[in-house]
Amino acid sequence: MKILNYILLSSILLLAPLTAQAKEKEEKENKNTEYKFFSFNGVGVQADLFGYIYSLIGEYTYAEGAVELNIGNRLYPIAEVGYGWCNYTDETTAMHYKTASPYYKVGFNYNFYTKRDNPSPKHYIYGLARVGFCNFNYDIDTPEITDPVWGENTSLKLNGVNGACVWAEVGAGIKVKIVKGFHMGWSIRYKFRLSQKNSTYSNMWYIPGYGINKRTCFGGTYSLIYDIPFK
Repeated sequence: MKILNYILLSSILLLAPLTAQAKEKEEKENKNTEYKFFSFNGVGVQADLFGYIYSLIGEYTYAEGAVELNIGNRLYPIAEVGYGWCNYTDETTAMHYKTASPYYKVGFNYNFYTKRDNPSPKHYIYGLARVGFCNFNYDIDTPEITDPVWGENTSLKLNGVNGACVWAEVGAGIKVKIVKGFHMGWSIRYKFRLSQKNSTYSNMWYIPGYGINKRTCFGGTYSLIYDIPFK
């Protein structure tokens, strides 16, 4: 009986260190594979193709590109730079408006599709927020109008009028993998002005990066994205 007890005790003492080592190894492996929210996973470079499409149906057009950072496959800080231009004459009023200027946006995308057990999805469903800014000059002129009292012809012709606008954008979008390293992306955005600078004699009709000068408006993007991985 004493020999049996000795054998059992010896076995327990021998297995204890092995069990502890196995547990430690398992914890280490779990730690290495744990999802890290603040890990830097790559850079995405994208071009918006919607500006060219809109030029075929709208009153203005633009070209826009962006660079975004991938933080934990969930948070994507982004900077967008574009160039918008407009050369439009209203058919009803015959008012002519012309401008061309760069604009800038900063913000982030937040990916709702990523899961802890699937940190690198092929497709993304995200919300977005942006703040945009543009400081630009524009030309505006109107046809001659006959003064009903004095009978004189008058017209408005202003060149190089300075205007500025700050606005915000919120919305949602998706990105779909097409081939290795490339995604296509769509987004819908609701825009609203935060502040603007107008001339004493005229108002801005179109704001590069924002759109037609209303208090609120909608916009969209259709982008090709190239993802540069970081390991």
